[in-house]
Amino acid sequence: MSFRGGKGNRGGFGQNNTFANNGNRQNNEVEVEIFGWNGASPAECIAFILRKCKVTVTNYSVNTSTGGLRGFVRSSYDADMLTNWSGVRFAGDSLKITKVNNQAGGFGQSMSGPSQGGGDNAIETLTMFLKLRYNADIKLLNLSSVQLDPTLSAKGYFGSISTTSKFFPALMKIAGDLKLEVTSADLSNNNLTDLSTISTLAVTFPNLQNLALLNNRLARVKIFESWKKKLSSLRELILAGNPLLNTTNPSEITTIKSELLKVFPRLVVLDGEVLRNEEILRKNLTLPFERPQAMFFQDSEAQALSTNFIANFYKLWDSDRQQLMVLYQNESQFSYQVDSSSPRAFDPKDTPDYGYYIPLSRNLTRLSSVKARMSKLAHGQEQIYKLFTQLPKTQHDLMTKPDDFSMETYRLPQMGAICITLHGSFQETAPPDNLEQVNNNQHHNRNKYQSKKSKIPLGRKGFDRTLIVIPGPDNSMIVASDLLCIRAEVDSKAFRPDPSAPVPTQTTPSPAPGVGASVSPPGPTINPSGTPTPAPGVPTAADLPAEVKANFNAVQQELLVKILLETKLNIQYGVMLCQQSNWDYQQCITNFKSSASSLPPDAFVR
Repeated sequence: MSFRGGKGNRGGFGQNNTFANNGNRQNNEVEVEIFGWNGASPAECIAFILRKCKVTVTNYSVNTSTGGLRGFVRSSYDADMLTNWSGVRFAGDSLKITKVNNQAGGFGQSMSGPSQGGGDNAIETLTMFLKLRYNADIKLLNLSSVQLDPTLSAKGYFGSISTTSKFFPALMKIAGDLKLEVTSADLSNNNLTDLSTISTLAVTFPNLQNLALLNNRLARVKIFESWKKKLSSLRELILAGNPLLNTTNPSEITTIKSELLKVFPRLVVLDGEVLRNEEILRKNLTLPFERPQAMFFQDSEAQALSTNFIANFYKLWDSDRQQLMVLYQNESQFSYQVDSSSPRAFDPKDTPDYGYYIPLSRNLTRLSSVKARMSKLAHGQEQIYKLFTQLPKTQHDLMTKPDDFSMETYRLPQMGAICITLHGSFQETAPPDNLEQVNNNQHHNRNKYQSKKSKIPLGRKGFDRTLIVIPGPDNSMIVASDLLCIRAEVDSKAFRPDPSAPVPTQTTPSPAPGVGASVSPPGPTINPSGTPTPAPGVPTAADLPAEVKANFNAVQQELLVKILLETKLNIQYGVMLCQQSNWDYQQCITNFKSSASSLPPDAFVR
C-alpha cells in the first residue's frame, strides 16, 4: 500500500489539543498527563513517581478515551521537574509525561460543534465525514489535513482549543461504532507534535498495516513508545516531512530505524525503504508448532498422576483449603505474584482489580530488595495456610469446562518429582476468609496520597500455577514448591485442542482420591527412588472406542475409565453417569449407589 500526502496548510488537531481534567483544580496547581503507565495500576504509577521523582501528583484520574493518566502538581516548578523525568522506565515501559496547557472544560458525554450545540447533530456530521473519507475498496481512512475540511471548519470544530482537543477521540469512537475495516490510515498534514491526541487510533484499529504521518511536526522517536505492543501488525510507515528525520548523521538514522523496529515488530517499509526481508520476518514470527495441544505430559505415568492430583487439588482449593495442608511440609514454599499488564485491554476500565493481591504480591520484576522478596515467601504449613486465607474464595470449572485449561507435566528425575503447570481462569466467589489481615496489609502498603477503597469488586481472572510434587512416605505426595501467578483473563480458545490433531496416548486410570496418601493413584506410582511402577493388566483410556475419545478430553476419558472399572457399567451408561454428574468423581459414585438397583441388567458388562 502506498501513500501520497497532500501539501496544504499544516494547521491541525495536533497543536495544544489535550483534554482538561474534570476534577477540582486549585489556582496554584498545574495539570500533567502521563502515558505508558498501563503495565500497572494508576495508584502504583503515582506512587512510583513520588518515590523516583519526589513529586506529588494529586486528584489523578484516567481519561478512558486516550488512556492518559491525569493529575495535578503544586506548581510549574514541580511540573517542569516531572516532565524532565519523561522517559523513565516503569513496569516494562517508558513514561511520557507532559504538562497540559489548555484551560478548557472537561470532555462531556458527547461532542458537539459550537455553532450547533446538539450532540446528535455532531454525530451525524462526523459520521458523514468518515464515510466521505473512507475508501472501502482499499480499506483506507484518509484523515489528512482535517482542519481544511470545509464542513468541519464551518461548524466550528477547530474554533477553540477545547473543541479541537475533542475532535479525534470523538471521531475514533464513531469509527468504532461504524465498525469500519481499516488497514491503512493517512494522517498527513495535521500539525501533530506527538501522538497523545491520536493515541486512540491504536485502540480503534489495532490491525492497522499502513500508516502515513507525512508533513507533521514529530521531532522525537521516543513518542512512538506509547504505541508499543499496540500496532503489532503495522507493516509500512511514512514519516517524511517531520523534524525527526531532519538529520544526515548515519548513526542517528540507524538509531531511529532501530527504535521504530522495536516498537513495531512487523515493520518492513519506512518511507519507501525496505528495512528487512519480509519473508524471513514472517517465518521468525510464526510459531513452529503445526498442531498445538492443550495438554503436554512427558509420559503416561506422569499424566495419570498429575491429572488425578490436579482434579482433587482444585476441588479442595475451591471448597476447603484447610484440607490441602497435609500436602505441605515444613520445607514447602508458596508465593504468588500479580501480573497486572493486560495485553488485550487498552481501556483501563477493562483492567481487573487486584486489590486483594497486590499487598503480598512477590513480583520479582518489581521487588528489588532481598528483605521484601523473602518477606512475601511463605514457608511451612502455618505460613502457607495463612496466605491461603488472605486470597479470595474461587471457583475453577476444571471438570465442567476442561477445554478452558491447559496443563504441562514433566519429570524432575534428580528429585524423583514431577512439575505440574496449569493455566486457565477462575471466578472469585467471595472475599478472603482472613479479611482483617488483608485490610491490614492494604493499610501498610498504602501511602498517604492514595484513598482507601470501601470494597474491592470480585470478578474473573486468569492464572498460571506451577507445583513441584515429590513422593512422600506411604505413597503420599508432598508439594515442595507452589507458585501462583494472577493475571487478566485471556480467551480460552488458546487452550482448546486442535480437532485435527492426533489423540494423545492415554494412561492407566486410578480412582479419584481424597487428600494425603490417596492423591497417588494405585496404578502407576512414583516410588521413593523416582522409578515409575506401572499396574499390569489394567484397561486404560487408550482402550476406549474412537468415537468416545473424539468427544471427550483426556481428563474426562480418565474419569470415565475409573467409573467403568468401579461400577462395571457398560460405556453407554458410564458416559451417561459422568455427564449427569458433571464429570465429578464423588458425585458419580453417589449417583451410582442411589440408582444401581433400578438399572436394567444390560447396563452392566456381562
